[in-house]
Amino acid sequence: MRSKNGTGHRAERIASVIMRDVSVIVDSLSDPRIHGVTVVDAEMSRDLKYATIFVTVDDDESAVLKALNGCAGYIRHVLAEENSEMRGVPQLKFVVDKSQAYFERIEQVIKGLHDEQGND
Repeated sequence: MRSKNGTGHRAERIASVIMRDVSVIVDSLSDPRIHGVTVVDAEMSRDLKYATIFVTVDDDESAVLKALNGCAGYIRHVLAEENSEMRGVPQLKFVVDKSQAYFERIEQVIKGLHDEQGND
């Protein structure tokens, strides 16, 4: 879980539960626009009223995000049913996680530098 905004252990626990459950819910959706989506992280706001769900996407990012954010209310409803002990279920916002692409690019640059040094 991303540790931002000074959130504490409770927020991290809630983010972990939400990430796990939202991943299962998204996998069960029949909307073809959401095919190939992987939930990779979740981040809670300080007041625990909002959750940002980070996903990786195989297809058109904008179409997938539009579909996910369009059914966020339904996902939230299912999440509430599955977690009745949770005081309140946060509003969900889906965003594409760019960190994997960033790390892959860094790895390519390092490999390129290493290859250049080997050819000298």
